[in-house]
Parts: sequence; C-alpha cells; structure tokens
Amino acid sequence: MDKKMIVSIIGYIVALLIPIVGLVYGAILFFFKKEEPTYRKHGRLIIYFSIVIFVATLIAKLLIGGF
Repeated sequence: MDKKMIVSIIGYIVALLIPIVGLVYGAILFFFKKEEPTYRKHGRLIIYFSIVIFVATLIAKLLIGGF
C-alpha cells in the first residue's frame, strides 16, 4: 500500500470512531495538502463522513434517551 492510501484509511477510521477529530483530519487533508488531488478528494469525503456519523450518533442518542 502506498502512503496516500494509508493516510486516507486512517482518516476514515478516525472519522468513524471520533467524528469531531475526523472532521479536523479531513479539513487538514483538504486545505493543507492542496498539491495532491488524492488528499483533497479523500479529505472532502472524510469531512462528509464525519458529519454524517456525528448526526447519526446524535439522532441515535436522542431516540434512545441518552441525554
């Protein structure tokens, strides 16, 4: 596996486990790695994924009554 693939996979795992950290990780890839289109693409997708996981977690907590 090449380095770009590993960095992207780590981002998706972080976004799944800790969505807020995943959001920051995706933003770093998207905004600070502009020279690499792979990082920009996966950075954007990691941001989207983090937001979806965060919202899904909030909805699940509200339905279960965790607040």
